Amino acid sequence: MQKLLLWPAVVLALLVGCSSFERAPLEPPQVIGGDAKGPMAEVQVSLSDGAGIAALLNKNYNETTTSCTQYGTGLARGYYWCTGVLVRTTDDGAFNPWESSPTALQLHGTSYSWIRHDLQNAGLFKPAGYVILSPADAAANTVPGVTSFANAVQCVYPLDAWTQRTMDRSHIGCDFEGTGLTVITSPWGSCENRLGYSNSAQWNARFESQGRVIYRQCSWGADNQQGWRNMIASHNIYTGISQYNEVMLTNWGGTGSLPLANEQYRKSIPAFFYDVAKPGGLAIAQSFQRKMFATGRRVPILRLSFTAAAAQRFQFQQADQVAGQYP
Repeated sequence: MQKLLLWPAVVLALLVGCSSFERAPLEPPQVIGGDAKGPMAEVQVSLSDGAGIAALLNKNYNETTTSCTQYGTGLARGYYWCTGVLVRTTDDGAFNPWESSPTALQLHGTSYSWIRHDLQNAGLFKPAGYVILSPADAAANTVPGVTSFANAVQCVYPLDAWTQRTMDRSHIGCDFEGTGLTVITSPWGSCENRLGYSNSAQWNARFESQGRVIYRQCSWGADNQQGWRNMIASHNIYTGISQYNEVMLTNWGGTGSLPLANEQYRKSIPAFFYDVAKPGGLAIAQSFQRKMFATGRRVPILRLSFTAAAAQRFQFQQADQVAGQYP
């Protein structure tokens, strides 16, 4: 998760570190949704139905599945595919919230978090942000007009890993510090692929041996289902060190695919949200909503309360909306 902008580090990397980059072309975003290639949802929800969007996210938040499979291929996918809620918190500024920061573009990876009822969360990094629709919901056309990605999610860390601390992590931020900024975009985790780990006990033992330093964690590959179970188990032990996990997504920075990726990320947002426990969040979310409305799309703002009942984690309130009509 981005802790600070680290502008000097970016400038230094541009001036003297270019040889550490592998500029191989990245595959463009593989969009899911809008093509009726999956089983249609039993109930569809319009972006104009704020309460319906909240209900959908609460349903996903309270899912108990331990297995996700890609429709049509039978491929095993990580939990991000069909359960829980993938979110990103970000600042407000002279940019659109769905566009990655300069440091994230340099890393080719952007930090998100994943939340679910069985993951102990008391908060997120910043007061406001947005939700990415799950690929399973996009394939089912659950929210008409909202799509998702087949090839964006790369890995998950049980805790905030401060992936932009030194800007020299391979595999879109999923490798250890000092491994260079080699651009390799496929689900990959340093726990299983570099260390040969398979369970949370191994992760916990290594974390202890590294002095519980968050930026020395290993990551689990995004489509390693056991890795997601390991992540939940380890996070719930060390939640006092970090309230949220870190999920790395490709942003296609520095390639011709970036403009397309930015547009597809915009189209993958079914809701903005703000944490009711953090001051200033509503005003930030309202600014995000105005920016989205300026692109011709209305997206609801939801309240996110980690103290509310799990069934009401996300809540829609008419009074919070500032752009677009919500009946």
